[in-house]
Amino acid sequence: MILSHSAANSPTQGGDAATTPPQPAPPVSHAFVPPRRAPDHDISRDQQRIDPTLRLAVERPVPGVSVVHMHGEIDLSSVPRLTELIRQRLTAAVLNALVLDLTEVSFVSSHGIELLLHTQHRAEQRGIELSVIAESTCVCRMLELTGLVGRFTCYSSVTEAVAAARA
Repeated sequence: MILSHSAANSPTQGGDAATTPPQPAPPVSHAFVPPRRAPDHDISRDQQRIDPTLRLAVERPVPGVSVVHMHGEIDLSSVPRLTELIRQRLTAAVLNALVLDLTEVSFVSSHGIELLLHTQHRAEQRGIELSVIAESTCVCRMLELTGLVGRFTCYSSVTEAVAAARA
């Protein structure tokens, strides 16, 4: 009697499980694959290109305090440049406080929210006080909708935040 590979060989149908070779499990990968970039992609050129949706200005009103003024939109296209700027400020040797002035920000995407949370986490790790100036309707609304209002130390002006950092 010749048996073909059918329900007769299935252990649930009363067949002999030993005659059916085990099938290997499909491979599973948990690696992160970054998005593809064009072959002519040059990171240094991208970092030099000015993003028309976000303008940045940095000042040091007093020793140990940096203020990053942002004007425009915080979205997928502007977050990489902003992330690098904030990373540089957070790794400064004598930084006690970082103030993010968001009063002139007109739009914040989910990438901007993620950046704020990441910045807060990094500042806490380094013992740096992070303050947010979020008087714009857009930013206040975003913080309310996401339930993040209480997560940040917010001030109504840069002067107030700098004075608190000096105290």
